[in-house]
Amino acid sequence: MYPIRTTPGFIIDSRPSGEASKVFSIFTRDLGLIWAVAQGVRLEKSKLRYHTREYSLGIFSFVRGKEVWRLTSAQGVEKGDQRVEPTEAQKEKGKSKDTIAIEKGEDYIGELLPRIASLLKRLLNGEDPHPELFDGIQDVLTFLNTHPELNQDQLKTFESLLVLRILHQLGYVGNVSEFEAAIKGEAITVELLNACTPLRTLMNQHINKALKESQL
Repeated sequence: MYPIRTTPGFIIDSRPSGEASKVFSIFTRDLGLIWAVAQGVRLEKSKLRYHTREYSLGIFSFVRGKEVWRLTSAQGVEKGDQRVEPTEAQKEKGKSKDTIAIEKGEDYIGELLPRIASLLKRLLNGEDPHPELFDGIQDVLTFLNTHPELNQDQLKTFESLLVLRILHQLGYVGNVSEFEAAIKGEAITVELLNACTPLRTLMNQHINKALKESQL
């Protein structure tokens, strides 16, 4: 029998499979980006369905199959499993390559998580673990979930900073003296967001340059 592997993960997206199953794309801490089938997860009686929503953090157990992983169990993590529920329109808008970082509108926060998930899907290279990147994303998503008072300007800075950290961790952006400390893992706080807001235009320039040069 194949061993069961249990690891924290972030659900990037999903698609139906067969009559009642789903295939999930999950960025895991210990296994990297994997595809996993969850049998019968779309049934009302399925226990998995409550902890396999897109853009949620969780603890997932897998068994290796012939071609893909099989999801055997899932549970939420404290605070991290409670997050904004984007509408279908927000999901599609957030997945667009043309709306990665900076955008206006009342639905900003609902579109932010799909954009982050779409970026990870574009940049991550299969089953290649990035535990430090995962821990950073988990920390900042928990921060987002526990600070509903953030205004739109702070949310824009939050997204720019998070995207820049992802690109830096994956080697697409080097050290930038103007905000080196901010992208090297300093815990995100409201004070840090306010301090980085004047630098957001510069951050976005580095983001757009890195994405263009990556050709992804």
